[in-house]
Amino acid sequence: MPTELERLAAEAATCTRCPLHETRTQVVFGEGSPTAELMFVGEAPGYHEDRQGRPFVGPSGQLLNRLLAGIGLRREDVYICNVLKSRPPRNRDPQPDEIAACRYWLDAQVRLVDPKVVVTLGNFAAKTLLEETTGITRLRGRTYPFQGRVLLPTFHPAAALHASGRAGPSPLDGMEEDFALLSKLLAEHRPAPPESPAASGGAGDPASQATTGPPGGEREPPPGQPPGSEQQLGLF
Repeated sequence: MPTELERLAAEAATCTRCPLHETRTQVVFGEGSPTAELMFVGEAPGYHEDRQGRPFVGPSGQLLNRLLAGIGLRREDVYICNVLKSRPPRNRDPQPDEIAACRYWLDAQVRLVDPKVVVTLGNFAAKTLLEETTGITRLRGRTYPFQGRVLLPTFHPAAALHASGRAGPSPLDGMEEDFALLSKLLAEHRPAPPESPAASGGAGDPASQATTGPPGGEREPPPGQPPGSEQQLGLF
């Protein structure tokens, strides 16, 4: 039986909410772990994505994969999607009516995947989810609250690729800084491992039993050992 997320993807595949359905090859809904702690939201599908029906499979996707590997993650560990599910002609900027038409799908994806951290890639994703007019250069480098989650804006991988060799601060350097911050965020949001009985000193813990003595808190030394020379057990 299909999951709710799979049913949503099937419904989106025939979406005609905006005129982009007339020019797209296919809907690019999203992919990855349906229970991911981390979700990436980009701008819109490009040429390669429109042909394959998968997000971030061109050069931008290759850079994203490399940045993920740098913090010990794979594509399969995260969920990746875009604000728009259909490619705008000639990769032009998304229009407000297109963003509004696709917002239903994006909101449902966030709700169903329920990530702890959302990373927006580029201007349009950050502005859409944060409802901001500030550009990505000023937004990135810090986190924002978002629907009970943490949102981290960073550059779009395409911007990092296109800016290669230009003078001034590098978007790629900025993305690498943001991914280092992302790694720390994910570590903070991972639940602590359950405490073992040995660590908690619970019942059945030999170390806890070894330090238990008669009433009054004093222990009798072993035969042949003078009082006051007891060794502390279970510390190393």
